[in-house]
Amino acid sequence: MAKPLISDILKEVNKISTRADRIKYLQEHDCTALRDILRIALDDTIKLALPDGNPPYKAYDLEAKQVDAPKHLRFEYPLFGNFIPAVTPKLNQFKREQLFVEMLQRIHPDEAVLLCAAKDKNLSLKYVTKAIVKSAFPGLIKQ
Repeated sequence: MAKPLISDILKEVNKISTRADRIKYLQEHDCTALRDILRIALDDTIKLALPDGNPPYKAYDLEAKQVDAPKHLRFEYPLFGNFIPAVTPKLNQFKREQLFVEMLQRIHPDEAVLLCAAKDKNLSLKYVTKAIVKSAFPGLIKQ
């Protein structure tokens, strides 16, 4: 069975009615990409070296008959280090932004929207909060 998109996991968490069930659902779908997205979005100590707002990119067209399916964010997360200055201090800013746009164009459109929202610390999911994430994954969020 195919694993769900990170964006679908977070949308589903937002629909769950009880706090305990939200925590349980997050823990059941635990993966490095999910943790990284939550940390980028909710941890104030994580600052990406990318401009605010959505960059100009051509979203992956799901309707077009393309040879390759869109990539899942869960397989692209190792590239997140390119967007953190402390991890890649010598990376040119233009190249950093270019890598980000290329990633957005390669991944599923829903996940591209999620990644941009996480970058801007604006998930807009009412029930995906720091408190829920801290309970689900202790130690993940520092501030």
